Amino acid sequence: MSTQPAFAFGIFDSFDLGESSPGQVIASRLDFAVAAEAAGIGHYHVTEHHGTPLSVCPSPNLFLAALSQRTTTMRMGALVHVLPAYEPLRLAEEIAILDQLTNGRLDVGVGSGISPYELAYFGIDAAEARDRYTETLAAVTGALATGRLTHRGVLLRDYDVELSVGAVQRPHPPLWYASSNTRSAEWAAANDVNFVGKWSGGSFAPAVQAYWQTWQDKQEGHPGSQPPRVGAAAHVYIGATDADAAERFRKAGAVHFEHLLSLWHKNGNHAFDFMADLDAGMASGNALVGSAQTVRDLLTEQVAQAPVNYFEATLAFGDLTPEEAHANLAAFAETVMPAVREAAAARREAAIPAG
Repeated sequence: MSTQPAFAFGIFDSFDLGESSPGQVIASRLDFAVAAEAAGIGHYHVTEHHGTPLSVCPSPNLFLAALSQRTTTMRMGALVHVLPAYEPLRLAEEIAILDQLTNGRLDVGVGSGISPYELAYFGIDAAEARDRYTETLAAVTGALATGRLTHRGVLLRDYDVELSVGAVQRPHPPLWYASSNTRSAEWAAANDVNFVGKWSGGSFAPAVQAYWQTWQDKQEGHPGSQPPRVGAAAHVYIGATDADAAERFRKAGAVHFEHLLSLWHKNGNHAFDFMADLDAGMASGNALVGSAQTVRDLLTEQVAQAPVNYFEATLAFGDLTPEEAHANLAAFAETVMPAVREAAAARREAAIPAG
């Protein structure tokens, strides 16, 4: 069984509008990502959304191309590319170019898309999204692995074309998937896909256990593989006191979730309104809010309960100013990250399975 890698941290960013202009949001996030790399954050992942104030950067690849020239060690990628909305030849080419620009630091998140309204903007029937996702994923990964997109289409068209540029990482950059359920975890593990989900009161822990069991079973015939990253994701806000942090988080979080739900509400759909319950999010561990010491204790408790080797924080969101986001990052890096690394190391020494 391969040695578990050291615990790593990432940032997830949705570029919601807040009180700045789109250009200011994007420019400030480039600066923020540079500061995150200096603070020891290993991954910077960005979302993809269209036609909503949830994201003023609907093309993640454009941001990643810019970020590739501002950083040297941090890995980066979309979490996720909404595959049904992409023409596979162009996506394969863009992934290859980004991997060249980053000198092999690209992560590739993949998904079918959760919003039927955004899919409709691209003429995609939500009922076909999963099948289009599966077909596009096979076409793109096959093209990157072989250097040629050869595909007999079902929902897609036929392709037979040689790529003019290949990726640095072979057979392709590492894949990432966001979910919290056991079935998705088992699929991700069977395919060596990195896996991130919400803690949700501890219900994520069984998915993590299922992931590692599936991955370990696979290693019996393929020993020596590097363990993927598996971890929880959460909004994080650190303040001077627990009360101060909760007050500011509720305000910034309300802006963020108003953006997140805007298209759903515009279409009269309130099925996901529960996500905007900020106090429930804090209670479930999907939002870690408080003083630096409180957030440290909340996250180390999660790490002690599940064999994760990764945590992805949303540190800039809603109407947080760039100064507030940078202060949030600094407190997280100074107080939380060292303690979590120690907790993860202690868990491994105690022989709790961690991959």
